[in-house]
Amino acid sequence: MSPKFFVPVLFLLAALPARAQDKLYPVTGNKGFPVILTTDRFAFVVEKAFQHKLTLGYPSDDRFRPDTGAPLILLWLRVQNLSQRPMEFSTAKFTSTDEEARTYSALTVEEVTNRISAGGSGSIGTKTLRSLSLGRVGGKPSEEQLTADIQRYSLRSSEVPAGGVKEGLIYFEKPPRKNYTVSITLGDLWSQPLAFSTAKQK
Repeated sequence: MSPKFFVPVLFLLAALPARAQDKLYPVTGNKGFPVILTTDRFAFVVEKAFQHKLTLGYPSDDRFRPDTGAPLILLWLRVQNLSQRPMEFSTAKFTSTDEEARTYSALTVEEVTNRISAGGSGSIGTKTLRSLSLGRVGGKPSEEQLTADIQRYSLRSSEVPAGGVKEGLIYFEKPPRKNYTVSITLGDLWSQPLAFSTAKQK
């Protein structure tokens, strides 16, 4: 391969936005309940018998993830209603607690949209890489496109029909440290804390 080829490729890679969100890993020790992880070990799976099943973890590479300099924690939550009647949940009851016992409520979609828009952003996923493979730089989406994507892929308080599923991104404040552990509680869905860390568990 010609050295001349590497110069534009390196330039294009350098022009891509850096990954701002920290990848978080489940912390499985010291739980007072049975712990089940997904097959890739990146998410918790917990269940209230005959009521609902929850999957919580860092969004996989095929999920939408806004790329931003805003200090945010992003997690993907899937809520599956196992009952024969509709169920409701409120994301306003979700909290994150850091190692210094500071507790933060989940951020609303509007708060996240404003922070990301103010910080400048793009989206992480396969689109940029696909554009590079075709010899084009993946451009950042417009503010309208980004807002629409955040609205589409974020999880809001809602009703889940019997046997139905709701899923999407939930957001929290990021602690002001490079390495940290946070404990997530999901209100009435799951009151026991589910811990995540920037350090991968052995």
